[in-house]
Amino acid sequence: MEQIPAKIFELYLDHLVGTISADDRLYVQQQLETNPVFKAQWEYLEREGETIDAGDYLHRIDSAAALQQLKAAGTTPAAATVIPWKKWLAAAAVVLFLGLGGYYFLHTHARVKAPPVATLQRKQPVRLLTGNGEAIALSKDSSVQTIALNNATLNTSNGALQYTSADTVLNTLEVPAGENYQLTLSDGTKVWLNAATKLRFPFHFGRAAREVYIEGEAYFQVAANAQQPFTVHTSLTSVQVLGTAFNINTYQTGTVKTALVSGSVITRDKKNGQQMLTPGIQADYTNNQGFATAHFDEEEVLAWRRGVYYYHRMPLTNLLKEASRFYGIRFTLNDVTAANQVVTGLMDRSRLDDFLSDLATTAHISHQVAGNEIILK
Repeated sequence: MEQIPAKIFELYLDHLVGTISADDRLYVQQQLETNPVFKAQWEYLEREGETIDAGDYLHRIDSAAALQQLKAAGTTPAAATVIPWKKWLAAAAVVLFLGLGGYYFLHTHARVKAPPVATLQRKQPVRLLTGNGEAIALSKDSSVQTIALNNATLNTSNGALQYTSADTVLNTLEVPAGENYQLTLSDGTKVWLNAATKLRFPFHFGRAAREVYIEGEAYFQVAANAQQPFTVHTSLTSVQVLGTAFNINTYQTGTVKTALVSGSVITRDKKNGQQMLTPGIQADYTNNQGFATAHFDEEEVLAWRRGVYYYHRMPLTNLLKEASRFYGIRFTLNDVTAANQVVTGLMDRSRLDDFLSDLATTAHISHQVAGNEIILK
């Protein structure tokens, strides 16, 4: 049979996974009764679906496979970056018997064109709050910016800060929602800070120890120094290292996630509990359950450093909370019927329009912009 139109293919996928709306169900029924071409194409899909038992296939395949395809791509695919996981799997099943027809849908099916969001208000700047009370806005553009303070000289370029100073008073680097930033500490340790993150640190470490305090998410490449341990403090735990690379995440209230990339670390709580990590292992700490460890996907955990966020079988309401922090924009969902839709995919910080277009295509959600808020309906 000739190539199935994308609209019919999508309706069939919704029908197959049980996500078809009442309006679309009525539309399909009307077309089956009045449109011979539509009926022939629909019945072809049904016959082929029965041949491979596509419905059973959905129960046997893991949606993680779909997410792995996105990770392997490294960048946002040309097709939907936000897709209900069941529909993705249905498409994978149907591709088995449609060949290029399924490929056509997954890779060239046009997004619903979402209105541009250029009218959104400007994001807050990255700020450095010094120990003596000064507040400095830090540029993220490519130009070199040199700022002379009473106790330090700052140099910024391309979203990164370096400095020279002998001052040991704690400062605070604040990265707002929708941004990220990089910092090189006085010992040569490099720190990448994710959106909505605060780091307290001294311009210069004392002799006894190197200590910093994190709220949010950060990736550390710690300069080795056996005589001066490096400690990262959170509200619930601390992580002690000599020289290593790891990610630490405190976004979820009451939880700290520490993922070790190289070297070794010991993470401790405030109740004398502790957990040693080896590379590839993540420790999740909660007040109620203490430490729990598991292997982690490095690409998934660290993708935020290049402005990408992966999500796996996430309810739409949870996704929009993550999107609010990730893009630095408030998302409000007015369509309560869509709240529990489960989606798998990625967000690209530089492609908000694509994210909204994909929501319109896959979740049938439109939006309007009001100030620095996006209302989904």
